[in-house]
Amino acid sequence: MRRKDREIADRTTQDAVLDAAAEIRLGLWDGEEVYIVPLNFVRIGGSLFFHSAPHGRKLDILRERPRVCFQATGATRIDPGTGGGDCTTRYESVIGWGSAAFVEAERAKHEALVALNRKFGAGEGPFPAELVARTAVVRIDIERMTGKANRGKM
Repeated sequence: MRRKDREIADRTTQDAVLDAAAEIRLGLWDGEEVYIVPLNFVRIGGSLFFHSAPHGRKLDILRERPRVCFQATGATRIDPGTGGGDCTTRYESVIGWGSAAFVEAERAKHEALVALNRKFGAGEGPFPAELVARTAVVRIDIERMTGKANRGKM
């Protein structure tokens, strides 16, 4: 990282940026091109969880190549300054790498769905068993992260 003074090096602060973010951008490699998809998510411990329809391009890619990269943006604001060269962006963000796995156990899927709803202020259930059964839940185990911020006066 070129600007070490802006590095978010501690995991607690990186997790706080993740927890405050409404979505991640998930980067996948299908063997020919990069595919990036925005997703809402929840962090539970050292893993991220998202839900999906049971079929589609991202799930097809994850079944073949579970390695992922993700990015989350926290607070962001353009500070125009007085014009000219003092215009800057105030921001905080994290980038992480890990591996995705499909959550198969119905209880674990249910817990992830409840956590997602809790994060976004929706009801916590109950979820009908048939809904849980037809919903794909994916866990991304975070292997490493880096973060960067220029908070200034947010």
